[in-house]
Amino acid sequence: FLTAAGLVRDLAEEHEDVADAFATLCIHAGIAASDVICCVRLGEHAQGENHSETIALLKLADHAAARHLSALLALKTKSGYRHTPVTAEEFKRAGRAAEALVEAARRADASAAT
Repeated sequence: FLTAAGLVRDLAEEHEDVADAFATLCIHAGIAASDVICCVRLGEHAQGENHSETIALLKLADHAAARHLSALLALKTKSGYRHTPVTAEEFKRAGRAAEALVEAARRADASAAT
């Protein structure tokens, strides 16, 4: 998802052209990365639709990662269901949060392999 988000971002003339698609891909990247972190560190991942439970579980595994996921999930309804696209600042925030979560997942996975 993060790779696809980067491709979408790089191919756009203006962020407004792809803002919602980019944010949605970042959200999915963040959720997947959060699942990896939770599985590695806690042996489980959130399976329900309740975002607050997902964030609470991730907070047990990685407090900083939980803040990034919270920022992404706050954009989910706007990017997926509203007629106004995410703003330039939200666009940047989504990218930074997704990158941080994917990097945290890579670190968690690497530490589990050693």
